[in-house]
Amino acid sequence: MGKRIHSTLILVVVFGLGLATGVAGMVWAWPGVRDHLMPHHRQTFVQYLQRTLNLSATQVPQVEAVLKDTRQRRHAVHLQFVPQYTTLCESFLTVSQKERAIFAPTLQQELGKLQAILTPAQWQKFQAQRAAAAKKYPPRKPDLCRHLPPLPAKPAGTQKPK
Repeated sequence: MGKRIHSTLILVVVFGLGLATGVAGMVWAWPGVRDHLMPHHRQTFVQYLQRTLNLSATQVPQVEAVLKDTRQRRHAVHLQFVPQYTTLCESFLTVSQKERAIFAPTLQQELGKLQAILTPAQWQKFQAQRAAAAKKYPPRKPDLCRHLPPLPAKPAGTQKPK
């Protein structure tokens, strides 16, 4: 066999191995296959206690009952404070809107200064980047307290003052 056949054979073997590796990686990355072959074992708190404290079979339901009662009581206490959470969230949103409104003229002045420095082509590119960022990252952060109803959807064509 000549050198040409050897080099061709080596290239075919390397290509075949690369193809097989790629297919194997895709199959492995397929969630159903990976989850079936390597299930994620997540331990509950009761299982952890059972393992570390060697709980007996009669203790396990008693511990579960105590933990369930604790969760229910914690939730009941939390519900008592929901009105205060709501008030705090509403005041936060009000203050942040006032802050944006007060800063809006300053922002317009700074943008005017920036526009005077940039060339028209640079300014257009900058404006396009700002528009793309505004679409990608919405201006309103989600309500972290999650006690306020969602804001109504804006009608098409309306913009938030900058």
